[in-house]
Amino acid sequence: MAARSPITCHVLDSSVGRPGRNVPVKLELLNAAANNTWAGLATGLTDADGRVSTLLDPSHQLVAGIYRMTFQTSEYWASAGVTSYFHPYVQIIFEVAAGAEKQHYHIPLLLSPFSYTTYRGS
Repeated sequence: MAARSPITCHVLDSSVGRPGRNVPVKLELLNAAANNTWAGLATGLTDADGRVSTLLDPSHQLVAGIYRMTFQTSEYWASAGVTSYFHPYVQIIFEVAAGAEKQHYHIPLLLSPFSYTTYRGS
């Protein structure tokens, strides 16, 4: 298997049964030492398969902490011609626990105009 980013994501538009293409994604880390502000780590854009597999360099070492992934869904809906939706963006906050920094974290987002769901993928 080729080296990959330690954090990846995937957007599936469940309203049409297709990948969510060209969704802007931002990854941040909570900095407790800086008054609980979010520090940007990476940005990306989902590919034709709805995936971002290159958010971080494969050699990037995760640190234990709280991470936030933001999906700019309003841009996706606009590009798909959808004018009525509920979530202009989706933020998924997750934790990398101490001792689990070498694991791979995959964040799938199943999206429709009025709902979304997520889980820890593989």
